[in-house]
Amino acid sequence: MASMSFDFNKIPRSFFTVTLKDDRKLVVKMPMKKTFERITAVQQMDVDNMTADDAMDTLAAICAEALSNNMNKEKVTMGFMADNYDIEEMTLFIDDFMNFVNGVKNNPN
Repeated sequence: MASMSFDFNKIPRSFFTVTLKDDRKLVVKMPMKKTFERITAVQQMDVDNMTADDAMDTLAAICAEALSNNMNKEKVTMGFMADNYDIEEMTLFIDDFMNFVNGVKNNPN
């Protein structure tokens, strides 16, 4: 009888390297299910029907959550994102990050 095994620790991983305005480099991991669902929901939101504060808080929170899932184990806060990045920058990050995630999802090898 053949003996087989599978080791989750040996799966080749894909990472998204992000350079923040303060020149910190974060090696961001693939999002977990909860974060993936939140990002997808943010992409489908009609930001035009939100107040500027609500839009900023929502984008800052999801960016902080995604960026905090990094190899450096550095915490990025919603406040840091809201204080240092505008709506356009955070939207572009989310779009690029999701393009990366979808690319890996569609071509896992």
